[in-house]
Amino acid sequence: MSRLLPENPKVTYHLIYLLRMRFIHDIRIRAGGILVIALLRFGLMAMEVWQGNVPVLLVVDNTLVAALLIWESSRAVVLYTHRRYPLSDLSGRRFGREALLLLLVIGLIYGVRMAVFSYFFTYAQGPLLLHLFGLFYTCLYGLLAAGFYELLIYMDAWQKANQEAEQLKKANLISQLDSLKNQVKPHFLFNSLNTLTALVEKDTEQAVKFIAELSKVYRYLLQSNEKELISLANELQFTQAYFFLLQTRFGPGISLTVSQADTYADCLIPPLTLQMLVENAVKHNQVSISKPLHVSIDSPDGRWLWVTNNVQQKRVSVPTTGTGLANIATKYKLLNQPNVEVLAEPTRFIIKVPLIQPVAE
Repeated sequence: MSRLLPENPKVTYHLIYLLRMRFIHDIRIRAGGILVIALLRFGLMAMEVWQGNVPVLLVVDNTLVAALLIWESSRAVVLYTHRRYPLSDLSGRRFGREALLLLLVIGLIYGVRMAVFSYFFTYAQGPLLLHLFGLFYTCLYGLLAAGFYELLIYMDAWQKANQEAEQLKKANLISQLDSLKNQVKPHFLFNSLNTLTALVEKDTEQAVKFIAELSKVYRYLLQSNEKELISLANELQFTQAYFFLLQTRFGPGISLTVSQADTYADCLIPPLTLQMLVENAVKHNQVSISKPLHVSIDSPDGRWLWVTNNVQQKRVSVPTTGTGLANIATKYKLLNQPNVEVLAEPTRFIIKVPLIQPVAE
């Protein structure tokens, strides 16, 4: 649909503004549509009106009254269809049901009108072919009115989809920026360099591995920067590399358990989700050999990914802005996924994020 819109952004957004959802209920749009249909119907009988062969009452009925009934009934059918069926259901069956319902409603209205006028006024009687022609163009006007409202609804949905895509892109960029800041800020570099220095002096082989895992962390950050979703397998691989840095620093004071990872490896999640959740656990809990922090990643049902850690709050509370969890929740919301769930228990803290099933190509 975007190809059908002007390339000039100002013209595009002006057009979208005119076609916003609220205009479906705008009385001016409805009055204008009714007037257009009335004029079209009047044009069909202009010659008869000019010659004076058609009574004024029939002219009013076949123009204004008929146009009002056609427009409002078509509008009601479209709104009913969209309330009953989701906007994502663009199947032929859905449109077929909508068209059939519209034709039934328009046909019923036309039949009742003709029956009433034929009963009370002899001039409304006519040959069957004439009534069939009248029914045909009445249904045609109904389809045009319904098509206009369908355009309004789908243009509004197109606008919302573009807005959500932009919001998701911004949320991704903010998340990536926050993560990069966390990785490159002085204390992280200071701790990493101190750890590396100690390893070089004591264990050269371990130092080489530390550098390799550190490079994986930065490589993943750069590669996933433009992606909205990434496979669980890749996210877990990155998380393992990130956790290696933590474990090198804290030693036996921290552990990570990953269960059933292979079963749901093809499922998708937003990039850096697990890294932020693991970092959140380290940030708010004591990590030491005497009080080890245990983090587990599991998916009991294949629909949700559970990140769990034991609760052992730091003696000095750490100020928090909640940005990490808020970014994760925003991403899932913009992806039309279930809300992220947080379960705070006395002895453990659980965050449940939805696993997104890959779309078959």
